[in-house]
Amino acid sequence: MRPIITDADTGRELWRVKECATHCGIKPSTWTTYTAQGRTPAPIAHFDGRTPLWDAEEVQTWHANRPGSPVKNHPHGGSNEA
Repeated sequence: MRPIITDADTGRELWRVKECATHCGIKPSTWTTYTAQGRTPAPIAHFDGRTPLWDAEEVQTWHANRPGSPVKNHPHGGSNEA
């Protein structure tokens, strides 16, 4: 089972740190550091008052357009070319 968080108003999927990091092929601690440095999209909400949530589509777009993305050999669409 893969539970997801969905915004009841918009129907959009929301991701926690873990999902954002997994999609980008980095560790959750790296995603957290990037966020603290202002290098990721800002969270759009907080679950239970403390868990930041990001719009999944916004993270996917950000990742696809950032320099060096997609990461080569990454399971989410990276190139296998050297």
